[in-house]
Amino acid sequence: MAKLNYGKYEIPERLKQIIELQQHLNEVDQLKYGDLLGYYFSDEGISARYLNTPLDVIPFARPGVDGIHFGFLTDFGQVKELQEAYIVRVSPMDFDNPVHVVARNIEDFISTICFYPDSMEILDMTSLRKEVLEFLCHNPMIPKETMLTNQEYNIHRIVCEKFQLKPIGNFENYFHLLHQQRGLDAILPTLDHIGVVKKEEATKASLNNIILLNLKNKDEITLPEVKSFFETAVYEAKLVFLRDGYSKGLIWDQEDIKLFLSEHLLLMDLPDEAESIFYP
Repeated sequence: MAKLNYGKYEIPERLKQIIELQQHLNEVDQLKYGDLLGYYFSDEGISARYLNTPLDVIPFARPGVDGIHFGFLTDFGQVKELQEAYIVRVSPMDFDNPVHVVARNIEDFISTICFYPDSMEILDMTSLRKEVLEFLCHNPMIPKETMLTNQEYNIHRIVCEKFQLKPIGNFENYFHLLHQQRGLDAILPTLDHIGVVKKEEATKASLNNIILLNLKNKDEITLPEVKSFFETAVYEAKLVFLRDGYSKGLIWDQEDIKLFLSEHLLLMDLPDEAESIFYP
């Protein structure tokens, strides 16, 4: 099931190392609840997906509450290696805004949860600088000296030393810079603020002429609507629909729509997404 979830991608070496460390610390009874720094890491099977997990997100960690999970954003297969992928947080119970970009890559994610516990569940690239400063006021960075001398932070010390982690510099501006970078990468906006990137060999139609199917105020969608849109929509517009449709939770229980989209995803040369659409 893990291979089905990862599709054409290899599991990143860093994730393998984290899972191995978590397993070892569990075996020697150093993890009270089995989690590592508040997260359960695994090479998740495809069944780990929820109704609003984006089609191009591969889950790899969860805090164990409310179905929240973190995953690699493949940008519909455009990312070459998962170690380069943005990290997103999916909060299934937050129906209005369930998906957020929280880190530039897995290295930043691990460093952040080590030095700034809870930050990945509270902050994201849309967080304002004042919100980050307020978080830091109540949750200051854990210094390495504290990790070395305070038994409460022994696991932080082990993780920090194992992977030679360093705190992210200028953390109060990290999410602003993350938002800027994603803005440069994305060519079209989506309801979840993640946007979509352009496939090199896709249509070169002017962005000003791309027609999108607005799902902002929709509570449901029908197969005829989807078929009609896909008949004329360009590649990038279809990706926007897929991202918005999943963020809104409009597709997961519509078997006829999922079957149609799966067939169309194959035509778009997106076989991994064509398989993922059936989970859940």
